[in-house]
Amino acid sequence: MHNTFRCSLERHAFSWFVVLAMAVGLFGCVSAAGQTGPLGTSGAGFHPAVTAKFLSLNPIDPFEAYYNASYGTGGIALRNRGSGVLHVSGVSRPIQDAYLYWAILFNTTQPGKALYKVCLRRIFPNPDFSEVTLEGTLLGIGADPNWGSNGVAVFRAKVPKCIATGNGAYQVTLAKGASGRTDGGDPWSPPGVFPLAEGASLVIVGTGGYTVGIYDAGFTATTFGCPTLTLTYTLNLPGPVITDALWDNIGADGQAGAGRIDSPPAALETTTINATLIAGPGGVDNDSDWNGSAGLPIPQLWDDTGHDIFSAVSGQTTAIISFDSTIDCLATVANVLAVK
Repeated sequence: MHNTFRCSLERHAFSWFVVLAMAVGLFGCVSAAGQTGPLGTSGAGFHPAVTAKFLSLNPIDPFEAYYNASYGTGGIALRNRGSGVLHVSGVSRPIQDAYLYWAILFNTTQPGKALYKVCLRRIFPNPDFSEVTLEGTLLGIGADPNWGSNGVAVFRAKVPKCIATGNGAYQVTLAKGASGRTDGGDPWSPPGVFPLAEGASLVIVGTGGYTVGIYDAGFTATTFGCPTLTLTYTLNLPGPVITDALWDNIGADGQAGAGRIDSPPAALETTTINATLIAGPGGVDNDSDWNGSAGLPIPQLWDDTGHDIFSAVSGQTTAIISFDSTIDCLATVANVLAVK
């Protein structure tokens, strides 16, 4: 269900509640004291509180497929922020559809109601001072990526085309109570106050020469890297590959270390598609897809990356995606594939 009623951007009333929660322990606290590695890595000393779900061995179809299309994605890291601005480029109008994805770590039995809602507003170009409240669908709960939570909840909501009008900047604001801190503090400096927001990404599908598929069900909300270091799944391509193929990956909890303190083992993830090394050391792109790029230098913890993968999928009908992590604990969110 998706609601489109207006909501307020004012969040100052939440600050007194955070202070009270810290005092009486309503949210719980994460501390790096006594741990053997930075929070969010397999050396942090926590054990997954939720078992990562078993991935289907069958190829995964798109959640939605669009013809004569173009697309763009944009992400923003939200840990200890509560609100942020993401940017989308590469979309040609008219717009066909749009979806917002977000993920939050929780320490309650189930994700609270506040985690299901976010506000979205277009701020450039043609600023729209109204905003829409989106009520998300819970796609799944992944194992704790070593922050001491009860799991990472991944949500998706459809965005009205009157808000997602195309390329530009969009402000995402979490609902009151969906982020334990909103002061912009370094995630690796205590206190860590639950819920711990990861980030959000907007996917906009427009008009163009591609066939575009959006993927989530079948692999989303799967945590890997702690202790399983490799994750592999297969996507059915949305159409035949003749001249071009593009792929975007949206994921949670990527980091290059602990804040500005780099930890090389946490930055060496690789992405392989159909046995072609796409990203990471030795890849076509030497950088990792899982270094918290949507929130550098801090808070990190959210990635929205993209590649030209024509060489990997030319002449194929599927894309076998494989991620390998050395120590970083990571959670899948969504993929977008475009072919022509």
